Amino acid sequence: MYFPAAFQVLFLALLAAFGWGMNLRLLSRAGVKVRPVLQLAQLPTTHADIDWVDDGLYGNVFRLAAVLSGIASIGWILCAMSRDPAIQTAITLLTYIVIIFVLVVPRRILCYTVRRQFLGLLARIVKPSMTDPVCLADVVMADILTSCARMFADLFLVGCQFGKFIWPKRFGADLSASQGGLSALVQFVRDRHEQDACTSSGMAGMLLVCVPYGFRLRQCINEYLKAASGSSDARRHMANAIKYASSFPVIALSATQRQVTVDGIMETKYSDWALHAAFGLWVAAVGFNSLYSFYWDVAFDWNLGHSSSGWKLSDLIAPVDDKPPVEMLDTFVESPADALQDDTFSESTLPSTRRDFPWMLRPCLRFASHKLYYIAMALDFLLRVAWTMKLSSYIQIDTMAYGAFWLNALEIYRRWQWTFLRIEKETAL
Repeated sequence: MYFPAAFQVLFLALLAAFGWGMNLRLLSRAGVKVRPVLQLAQLPTTHADIDWVDDGLYGNVFRLAAVLSGIASIGWILCAMSRDPAIQTAITLLTYIVIIFVLVVPRRILCYTVRRQFLGLLARIVKPSMTDPVCLADVVMADILTSCARMFADLFLVGCQFGKFIWPKRFGADLSASQGGLSALVQFVRDRHEQDACTSSGMAGMLLVCVPYGFRLRQCINEYLKAASGSSDARRHMANAIKYASSFPVIALSATQRQVTVDGIMETKYSDWALHAAFGLWVAAVGFNSLYSFYWDVAFDWNLGHSSSGWKLSDLIAPVDDKPPVEMLDTFVESPADALQDDTFSESTLPSTRRDFPWMLRPCLRFASHKLYYIAMALDFLLRVAWTMKLSSYIQIDTMAYGAFWLNALEIYRRWQWTFLRIEKETAL
């Protein structure tokens, strides 16, 4: 089946957009007030003209994602119908141009509010500022980008292919034959050079994968500098910064192993020793990053892991001296699925704070189905471990039939459930 990396990236990005729309719909139907939770009111006044959140926000997200999906699907089908690689590349390039135009067109048409929200948040994340406030919307968007980090390297290869199509001479081998007898050899070398071009992102790909983690690291340092010295918030932000910084050794060691084992750049007597050393360091880095990130998801991002005695997992790193009383929730439903069925909520369904809450959860939960939280924790751990397969040089996931695509899709699902419980947690504090 014709499904090149260029369209894989598009459909994965659209899957993330549909997931965000579903997050908003479920949370809205469950009675969550998304605007104060995401702290959108704290954004600069330059965005005051935007209706940041309204009751129909998820509908606009769905509509925009549906329009872009239609454009991507048409381009994909047209490419599949053609057998000429040049025509396929031209159609793919045109598809990208149309999608980018739809996203950035300044006119108040086609979900203008959602498009401005998205572009505005991207601009805030990319801006290298240590003074701007970091809102929860910035954090959620930056974390979503970390789940799409590998797609940045894929986009680099897609851009390389577009460049080879537009400027073929720049990507071809600069070879010439002074004698007719060498023409066949020159043509052979030129063909091999063109085939190898844009097949590996190399160092540029590694740096692009690091970029989203760099954005999130800057946010953590920004919040650390604003917190009171020695406070619980300061310790929490510094520990969070260490979590994102621990991703860089994993990415660098993964790229090193891939260069050694796949590209064969160290075909010397020291290559085996270097490979074993790099693999050992990679295992240590992956183990620390995966386990630490899982702990952070449960203890801080979801605020789970409480005990009946009042102790909680987050106290291992940043114990809170003054614990505020738990506030009652505005609404309460059995599960996310029930939120789609119920139109109104009764005050009698409000939960009460009690000490006999389920093990490893918290006193106040928005959803009564305890299995939801246990399943989310188990899946988060399994999918974090599975994500390392994408980075390992010993498990060549790219050689499997669309293996990288499905792993990316699973990571987007993990981020979807993480986002859902991350916002849910803010309503249950």
